[in-house]
Amino acid sequence: MLCFRKGKPVVEEKVRVYVESMAKGGPAKEELESKKVEKRGKPVVGVSVKNEGTVAPVAEKKEVKKEGFKSISLTEKFSCRAKDLFEILMDENRWKGFTQSNARIGKEVGGEFSIFDGSVTGRNVELQEGKLIVQQWRFGNWPDGIVSNVRITFDEPEPGVTIVKVIHTDIPEEDRYGNATVVENTERGWRDLILNKIRAVFGFGI
Repeated sequence: MLCFRKGKPVVEEKVRVYVESMAKGGPAKEELESKKVEKRGKPVVGVSVKNEGTVAPVAEKKEVKKEGFKSISLTEKFSCRAKDLFEILMDENRWKGFTQSNARIGKEVGGEFSIFDGSVTGRNVELQEGKLIVQQWRFGNWPDGIVSNVRITFDEPEPGVTIVKVIHTDIPEEDRYGNATVVENTERGWRDLILNKIRAVFGFGI
């Protein structure tokens, strides 16, 4: 309870700022929108107008698909059992507690979730209690149709000590407004608004 009282004001303020920023699309939205329109008007270097039939279309498509996306990887240690941490990440009431924002989380494979007041939505792809969470994540300010993948593994080398590894792939480098800080913000969100808040609020510090 002491950890919860100390951590609650910090959680509320950081989450409020984060959610407001997500909803508005970033502080430089108008300026970046103008730059993006200007950018769209420029010719694409290296793209031929004529199709001579000499370029392998499959190879080109794969190359284009990979551009503009990044991955992040985080590893954190917690003083708790793996199953406890798994349950926190899959329980909407506990999400509400440590983020001080609305959350809806389906606990079954295929179940949908909505966290941070709806700023992030997705669904469960694979679940192994106390061992693995695989989900699809989408932020509300991302371009239409883009969905990223999250893989969270739990390793308990000794009772009461859990190592969590988060791998988040297919994160777009820009949001729908042209902000180029999506990857940085996503990594900071995982570290500061999720993992560190769980550690502080539930007293899982090492």
